[in-house]
Amino acid sequence: MMLGKCQKYTMVLFSVLFMCFPGLLLHAQTVKHVVVIDPAHGGEDAGVVGIDKIAEKDLTLAIAQALKKELAQNANLEVVLTRDSDITVSLAERRKNIRKIQPAIVLSLHINAGFGKTSSGFEMYYPGFHEENDSPKKKTGKDDANDEKYLSDTVRLSRLVQKGLDGLFPRKGRGLREADVPLAEDLALPVLTVELGFATNPEEKKKLASGRTQKDIARALAKSINSFF
Repeated sequence: MMLGKCQKYTMVLFSVLFMCFPGLLLHAQTVKHVVVIDPAHGGEDAGVVGIDKIAEKDLTLAIAQALKKELAQNANLEVVLTRDSDITVSLAERRKNIRKIQPAIVLSLHINAGFGKTSSGFEMYYPGFHEENDSPKKKTGKDDANDEKYLSDTVRLSRLVQKGLDGLFPRKGRGLREADVPLAEDLALPVLTVELGFATNPEEKKKLASGRTQKDIARALAKSINSFF
């Protein structure tokens, strides 16, 4: 079959690029999305210690490690944990490392605590973009446009996470809320905090401490993250 002139020129250009810059095409094929998973607390900071004296720091780490293992199956993702053992890592250190890595998204894992033993379910928080006096920013330039994109990406990620966890914990979703997220301070990228359940609820605490449930949560979150990309 005869090739048109445009097709011929395209093939010639492709061949020249490959011969002159062989690493260019290889780089295009190997670029990965970097995802940071933040297991909240750790080391001296136990976080919430609820029923059965199981600390939040242990639950978040176990789920984060299971999530990293799940995401490792996606060759287009590189996953970094803000801590991979029971060590103390300050918020300032976490932000510094995240800023250096510049990931596509950050997912921070927490376990909630409520008043009494009846509060239950999972919920999510995003930082929003507000001035110190809590008045909305005036959208005036490139930075503001980027803020809008980060917010849009965060909300899109939250909806995917909500869908994934809804399948695991039907009718347990408590929604997405805007709130102060200390980890996200001065980070110009999407940061989503997920409170995976209540340590103060006996039933939920038992489930969260189960290795099977931790793997189920990891699979649900991995599916949501894969869908995001």
